[in-house]
Amino acid sequence: MHQTLRRRHEYQLSASGRGSSARKEHSVTQSHAARSAAPTEHEAPRDTRDRLVEAISAHGPITARRLADMFGLTSAAVRRHLAMLQDEGVIAEHDVPVKRRGRGRPSKAFVLSAQAHETLPGGYDDLAVLALDELAARGGTEAVDHLAERRVADWQREVERRAEAQREAGRDITPAQKLQILADLLTERGFATTVRPLTVPVRTAGPHGQERPRTLMAAQLCHGHCPVHAVAARHPELCEAETRAIARIIGAPVQRLATLAQGAHACTTHVPLTEGRTP
Repeated sequence: MHQTLRRRHEYQLSASGRGSSARKEHSVTQSHAARSAAPTEHEAPRDTRDRLVEAISAHGPITARRLADMFGLTSAAVRRHLAMLQDEGVIAEHDVPVKRRGRGRPSKAFVLSAQAHETLPGGYDDLAVLALDELAARGGTEAVDHLAERRVADWQREVERRAEAQREAGRDITPAQKLQILADLLTERGFATTVRPLTVPVRTAGPHGQERPRTLMAAQLCHGHCPVHAVAARHPELCEAETRAIARIIGAPVQRLATLAQGAHACTTHVPLTEGRTP
């Protein structure tokens, strides 16, 4: 879906530079241009759907019949591709009343879905970076730190609320379980978070100088996605506030090992949990 939307966005950018004075000429040559770039029955399905999305973006609401005419495809082939795009959540149906005397039967047409519009780049990252830069210029680092803390202020409250609900249901909540509750919460908020348990065997001295094996229990909290990636790259205070929030929730010092904002493949935080002893 993201590849489809990215290609559609690039198409929009290239199309946006055309002047309104050329509309008449564009309408005359539109059919020829569409056919020159048209998908064929033998083209890869993914490429065909990408091109159909471009057309729906530019000309929607648009019917399957009109798309078939534009691209020289059969109506059956176009409908198969449209069904796939609907399943992916890229497009949605839009009823267009037929302009004729009487009630008329609505003709099924297609537009980009709300989900697709939310996924496409919208300039929000640039605006957020600009706002944080302005906040830092006017209020200094204290103002940015305060905003970063407010952003994560409800994490602990929500984790505690969910943990308490499980306790009331008769379940004990260990630090590891609380960490999983946090991971679930952050995934809901767009972080794609997972918990990766770690066990580290160590040896400690016993009462008579004998070594006794112990196992340190820890975990890595990993975010596969960062909803504020562009802003955090400019203002690491956001990452630092997240780390402090995780430490408060777990009740132990944690260590941020890597961040997406610094170019890593994931944001990784080392979290010490309980300590166990092996016989």
